[in-house]
Amino acid sequence: MKRILLSSLLLFSSVLIAQTPTIQIKVREKSGFLGMGGPRFMEVQLSNRLRETPLTDQNVQRDSHYVFLCKPVGDWTIDEDFVDEELGALSIVQNETIFRVAWKAAFTPGDSTILIGYSRRLRLNEPFRFRFAFNSTADSAEMKVPMDLWPGFSAFRDLMGRLNAAVLALEYRKAIGLCEEILRGEQVFAIFPAFAGLRHNRTEIFEQFYLVHRARVDSATAHASSNLKGSIGILDEERPAFVFVRDSLPLPSLGITPEDSSVAVLVARSAQTIEWLDATRDSLQKKLDDQNVRWILEGSVAGRVGFRYQTILEILAYSYSSLDFADTAAASLTGTISEEQRAILAKENLTDAYETFLRLTNQRYREGLAPFSAEFLLNVRKDSASFRLPFYSMLAAVNDYYTENFESAVAHIFAIFRVSYDPQISERYDGMRVMIKVRQGFFSPEAVALVDEAEKREAADPEAAGELYRRAAAIAPDFAYASFALGRYYSRQGDPIRAQPFFVRAYETDSLYLSAYRESANLYRRSGNYKPMIDVLSLAIRKGNDYWETHSNIGLAYMGDGDPARAIQHYERALAINPQSYTTNIQLGLAYQTVKNYQKAREYFNNAINIDPLRQEAVEYLTRLNELQRSGK
Repeated sequence: MKRILLSSLLLFSSVLIAQTPTIQIKVREKSGFLGMGGPRFMEVQLSNRLRETPLTDQNVQRDSHYVFLCKPVGDWTIDEDFVDEELGALSIVQNETIFRVAWKAAFTPGDSTILIGYSRRLRLNEPFRFRFAFNSTADSAEMKVPMDLWPGFSAFRDLMGRLNAAVLALEYRKAIGLCEEILRGEQVFAIFPAFAGLRHNRTEIFEQFYLVHRARVDSATAHASSNLKGSIGILDEERPAFVFVRDSLPLPSLGITPEDSSVAVLVARSAQTIEWLDATRDSLQKKLDDQNVRWILEGSVAGRVGFRYQTILEILAYSYSSLDFADTAAASLTGTISEEQRAILAKENLTDAYETFLRLTNQRYREGLAPFSAEFLLNVRKDSASFRLPFYSMLAAVNDYYTENFESAVAHIFAIFRVSYDPQISERYDGMRVMIKVRQGFFSPEAVALVDEAEKREAADPEAAGELYRRAAAIAPDFAYASFALGRYYSRQGDPIRAQPFFVRAYETDSLYLSAYRESANLYRRSGNYKPMIDVLSLAIRKGNDYWETHSNIGLAYMGDGDPARAIQHYERALAINPQSYTTNIQLGLAYQTVKNYQKAREYFNNAINIDPLRQEAVEYLTRLNELQRSGK
């Protein structure tokens, strides 16, 4: 890889402290009695009012003038007469500008030296000449002030040293920032020779920065086949580096324009790299996406019906069932899953597959396509017999809802109701069924909006929420959803007496409103009032709600009412509807145990264990049954 050689930086970091700038100048052609002595010379050296040594750029600049120390050379001494009458003849000439003595220190008897000062318009970074005029002649001597005493030297040396250290440490972003900091100080730092090459040095640093990041990208793509996700992560991480080069290398405020040849070349290379990187990343992402979800899309066709396949489908079905079906303008289909489900995804290494599936589904949705591909749904349907819940109908209902195939969606909803053992799932799809009717124009969207607003306000202001629920039920008395929502509100407020009539109104208005039957029955169950619970659920079944849930719950009601024979009839009906129900097998086992048919009880407890060996409940019931038999009870 190309290495930058910032020779000016390296040189600057090794500058040594120079000698104090000093000249000798003739101040008199002849001396002594009758001019018999030889010429007199005076030494002039750069100093400051405090005569500090060694000199630095800071103490030289401290005074309001540039200060020089004058002292005699040889055996003569500077006296007050020389200071008052002759010293003023010492001037400085620089670029045709003459600087006269602007300040003199007070003469101290016995001190053969004197300090004088000149205007700060004098430029120490350029040579200047001292001139002493006497009689009709004059002497002159050139002084060159070393770089370390020029104004701004310490600051420039510090910045350049830090810049050089950053380059050597390969900290290119930091080095670029330091370059720009120095360039912004052009008014002060332009006097130093190294400054002239800094714009070019900055471009070289950008180029080295580009090469380092390009090498990392090239390495990632060369090994992409063995680690697609890692390679994509590196491309995502590296892309901002090339954007930085493309956008930040030209900096007109510092005189670095896009038209500069070296700048233009590197900007073009960076832009091309970004285009190539984006195309490469898209290609790798497609490969990774296919790798992550192909096994889900293919289902049993790929021989994948097993724990991981069932797990991912169950979590996907739960996620999509949780969508806000009332939000028909949603930009994406974003559902929720429980923390337990997220933990399962992580444990089974399914998180990437889950998130990829969601992203691809949203991509299809944004493109105006059905959320799920026909291939996926077909394979889920083929695998339905392997699932504990109706995953196919759950996903197909969502697909039909968002493609406005409402008749098919409703058919799937009733298929879900028939076998679902999860009341949360059934309630979610009851909500979809309600929204289908609203979208078909059967009921008032205003009532839906009032219920939605009430749900948002209930936690903070229950009374205001209650008024909204009541308004919704009042403006749409034939809208079962509004009555149901008001009943739920009263139930949450601990007022079952007011809640019950609205649940009744809901299922009388809509005889297929499963959630209303459930809530009404639950109110009776919580109060231990099993006969009206039986009446509600019997009505639900007569009205066409011949589902696992209704038979399972009426079985519970008969057990509570002391009629295990009828409970067994309904539990067996529930199990016929959903043979995969762990709960129903336990309920039947307990019912048979109650009537002392221990053989049947053991059969159903064992069935439950076979359905889900990891759950402890059935094992504990079977253990207790064995104890009962041993004790002869």
